[in-house]
Amino acid sequence: MMYLKSDAGRHEVQARSLALTPAQRQVLILCDGERYYEDLVEMMPAATLRPALEYLCEQGLLQPKDIARPVKEEPVPLDEASRFRAMVELATSMAVDLGFVARIQAQLAIEKAQNPQDLTGVVALLYRNLAEHGKKTPLLALRLNKLRQLAQMQPA
Repeated sequence: MMYLKSDAGRHEVQARSLALTPAQRQVLILCDGERYYEDLVEMMPAATLRPALEYLCEQGLLQPKDIARPVKEEPVPLDEASRFRAMVELATSMAVDLGFVARIQAQLAIEKAQNPQDLTGVVALLYRNLAEHGKKTPLLALRLNKLRQLAQMQPA
């Protein structure tokens, strides 16, 4: 099941004219035509999500659509060199969000690394520093989790 914004829902996101609760507004924004109900449940408790969806549908801001969820693709197995390159690219892009000293430490560790095992310290450094400085946004958390997953993955 997917929920799509109606014209009124799109207008409400822009105008903010209705007195929606923070949870209702968040659900309205999250229903972007890309997320299924199962995705929304992973983002917020079902006890909060269900009433918000019901209210938004009653108000004509969302429309439920019974759209089949596509089959998830299996992850592509990576050889050691490809996994290492992916980890370096991801760690380098994340190091930009660190403070000056931590960024230099991370960049030096990345440059010194010869294999995925050498990057495990960088993963810990990124996690520790980004969390300490309050920069752990949902997107950053996803990137950190992907980097951890790559670090723990067995080569193909």
